[in-house]
Amino acid sequence: MLTIEIPDNKEVSKKNKEFLKYFKERLGSVPNLYASMMHSENALSNYYQFHTRKVSLSKQECEAIMLVVSQKNNSLYCLSVHTMIGKLNGFDEDQILQLRRGNAEFDKKLDALVKFIKNVVEEKNRISVQLLQQCFKMGYNHENVIDALHVVGDSFITNFTSKVLNVPIDFPLAKELKEH
Repeated sequence: MLTIEIPDNKEVSKKNKEFLKYFKERLGSVPNLYASMMHSENALSNYYQFHTRKVSLSKQECEAIMLVVSQKNNSLYCLSVHTMIGKLNGFDEDQILQLRRGNAEFDKKLDALVKFIKNVVEEKNRISVQLLQQCFKMGYNHENVIDALHVVGDSFITNFTSKVLNVPIDFPLAKELKEH
């Protein structure tokens, strides 16, 4: 697989240098995925604005969606990132593995959401009306569904950026998912 080198500080635009400073101050370093986006003058600023938008879903719900989508897209970089973030947001290892499989036996409402998202990603042309109705029955509304679909889009951006550029993983590796 071809690996696209991450640009060094001298190669990035002035706008991206601000992101370098921002992430180094906040996180101590720039995640490789974000650094790889710095090949473009505008990609990271556009993506980051989209990624940090306000949504009607909780952080746990967003992470659950990211885990389902990253698993379906087989993005080890994003699975590793969202496993770590999922743990920071209260999920344990077993719950994370369940979410990656597209279910949440530990939470009926979240289970409805991740089953719907799994269906959306797997069956792009045949969305299950029953799974969408189950989301509404469990308390999700139209705004939540639209926001969930935006989280899916957000995840696709990072999943494919990391895969196409073969971005080196700079987080603890996610465990391999064993299907039962």
